[in-house]
Amino acid sequence: MKLVPQPNLLGEPLLAGVASSGLRVLVNPRPGWARSFAALGVNFGSIDRADGGAPVPEGLAHFLEHKLFEDQAGDVSDRFATLGASTNAMTGFTTTTYVMSTVESPGESLDLLLDFVQDPWFTDALVAKEQGIIAQEIRMYDDDPEWRLFFGLMGCLYERHPVKDNIAGSVESIAAIDAAVLRRFYERFYHPRNLCLAVCSPLPPEEIAARVEADQAARPSDERPEHARAGFDEPEARCRERVELRLPVARPRLLLGIKDRSDGRGGADLLRRELVTRILLDALLGPSSSAYERLYEQGLVDETFSASYSAEASFGFSTIGGDTDDPDALEAALREVLRRAREQGVDPAAFRRVRNKLHGALLRAMDSPESVALTLVGETLRGVPAFTELSLFDTLSPQDIDRRLQEHVRDEALAVSVVRPLEA
Repeated sequence: MKLVPQPNLLGEPLLAGVASSGLRVLVNPRPGWARSFAALGVNFGSIDRADGGAPVPEGLAHFLEHKLFEDQAGDVSDRFATLGASTNAMTGFTTTTYVMSTVESPGESLDLLLDFVQDPWFTDALVAKEQGIIAQEIRMYDDDPEWRLFFGLMGCLYERHPVKDNIAGSVESIAAIDAAVLRRFYERFYHPRNLCLAVCSPLPPEEIAARVEADQAARPSDERPEHARAGFDEPEARCRERVELRLPVARPRLLLGIKDRSDGRGGADLLRRELVTRILLDALLGPSSSAYERLYEQGLVDETFSASYSAEASFGFSTIGGDTDDPDALEAALREVLRRAREQGVDPAAFRRVRNKLHGALLRAMDSPESVALTLVGETLRGVPAFTELSLFDTLSPQDIDRRLQEHVRDEALAVSVVRPLEA
């Protein structure tokens, strides 16, 4: 496998290549650094619920993530620990990512990462055991007020899109998963052209390339295309306006959501939409905003308050909220902030301040091997060149933020989820 230098805005050393199997590989050499970090991403997540028309069980992507950590030799995490390394994984709406971090044995740990993700071991007995573990995890989520608050909001925003469903699935949905089902969907989605590996390490790039190619050369060449995600038939307006839950919490918690229009565009267009929306939310309600200061002085918000945006090609949503003693007053105040912003626009000085802050945060993240590797995997699976987001800052203007405000904040797109303490 030949690694070719990749020009980028930062002038960051970056090499890319494609293994004989079709696996995409990116290497960020860090000579003189002690720690290595690698991320192996799969273009398959919780919203992938159909395969050529056949249904994919709810929670299957998360089930696969769990199950790959156990094979005929036992718990994979124990083998990483023996090497002085750590490992983890995360299932999101559109991707599943496996990671390793080490100082002591970067080469051997990289080999193990490639090996356990690409050499699964499924038996009915082990799958049944994992069903019990995941069912317990799902029940723990059912007792988690923040989790219930968030997915309560998602159920208000979305009518049919699977982004509204628990990433782990339900106890009933995972009961329908057996070894044959896991094998079928593993083979469908976990093939080399649907994966991407990023390594940030002091190891010489030629050693990384040799190790990856040695692993991939033993595997069949993959001619299948990368997974192309189908669209979803989802209304533009929210499904319902609010949901309220009574749970054993000390204080109420409120989350206001804004359902985005989805135009089906991904790549750089999606990254730009994300960046503009993050600047918008921070300018309106971030810690340095006048609205946040006012809400804090009124005792309606505390350090748990936040505003964020998440999106992929087929969905997008903003969430705003946190713990509060008076959720009704906070809801009214947030709606007023959004209403006034639509009438008056965003302060250009606030735009410039937030844009510079977020730009600086992204640049600082380049000092983190984890951030670099995860960014490389995420952007590659979205089909954009490395560090594309950093190239977008200089293209933005206050007018972009105002247009986004009018497009995104619509009365018919707003919904609220509230968790209140159990009644006495």
